[in-house]
Amino acid sequence: MKVLYGTQGTGNGHLSRTYAIVPLLREAGVDVELIISGTTSEGLKRGVPELEPYRAFHGLSYIRHEGRISLGKSLEIFKPIELAEDFAEIQGTYDLVISDFEPLTAWWGLSHEVPVIGIAHNYAFQGRAPRPLLIDPMIEVVFHYYAPADIPLGSHWQRTNETVIPPIIREVILAAEPEDGEHILVYLPSFSDESLDQLFGHQALAPYRFVAYPRRSERDVRAENLTVKPFSKSGFVEDLRTARAVVTSAGFTLLSECLHLGKPLYVVPEAGQYEQKCNAEALKKWNLGAAATELVPEEVAAWLEARRMVRKPWPDVARAFADWVAAGRPESPLDFSARLWEETRRLAAG
Repeated sequence: MKVLYGTQGTGNGHLSRTYAIVPLLREAGVDVELIISGTTSEGLKRGVPELEPYRAFHGLSYIRHEGRISLGKSLEIFKPIELAEDFAEIQGTYDLVISDFEPLTAWWGLSHEVPVIGIAHNYAFQGRAPRPLLIDPMIEVVFHYYAPADIPLGSHWQRTNETVIPPIIREVILAAEPEDGEHILVYLPSFSDESLDQLFGHQALAPYRFVAYPRRSERDVRAENLTVKPFSKSGFVEDLRTARAVVTSAGFTLLSECLHLGKPLYVVPEAGQYEQKCNAEALKKWNLGAAATELVPEEVAAWLEARRMVRKPWPDVARAFADWVAAGRPESPLDFSARLWEETRRLAAG
């Protein structure tokens, strides 16, 4: 079986799923040609040798700054001619396309009549996933047409439609034994070190110890209760495993890992990020965590005093998916989804 696999480099969540799935497909004997599009993620800038061989295209990307999507900066990096050239470079004979909400491979598969499986959180919004009160019609169109798939396997924390599957959790998180340590993990990648100083150095948060990622500059951190660390995959996992709680934006992958480990969640969706607003709404609706529109130190302190742990262990969805694809998809997408949710219920029961 030869598979064209496309993933985005515009968010670390997409790459995390790819880390989890692609090696398992290759181990199962599937010939995977991997394309990563988008140039804004830290992981793709450093290179991802664990996923080699792969090809990296410019694709479609967006730029974030201080918790907001910058439309102007995003338009500056939009290159329509290069996008067309990237599409033309995809050539070959494939049995299947798998798209982690990656538009080049999804549209290539549909235009060449090759079946396309979409596997990403984004596909859950083709069903009844929670939304904020103010719906963004433009983004709703993106959910349906940006990277269309014949078989949309959206992932979410509940089965909101018949083909939604549980979240894909990295093997290192599945194997982790959570501990309740002394620090609160902070992951706000679009905030500067100076902004983090002002927020967590506030008097209301002085009794608490915070560990933040990623470090943006070489300047000394002035807040005595705040440690800002440079990117480290193993260091981040360890700080997540031992955190008392997590303060973060509302990216789906990290929130899913926190729920798996039972880490209390306080989320602030990035301004202009509709998907994150949807995730925050789902957290509140399903009573899985707290959400706010902005970080207010006094409100964070009040939440820390009353924080509540919710643990939702997820099955090894990546391995189940790789086995399902390698075996030629012996069961329907609906039955595959149902099997994973039944396993989720067994894990929750003990």
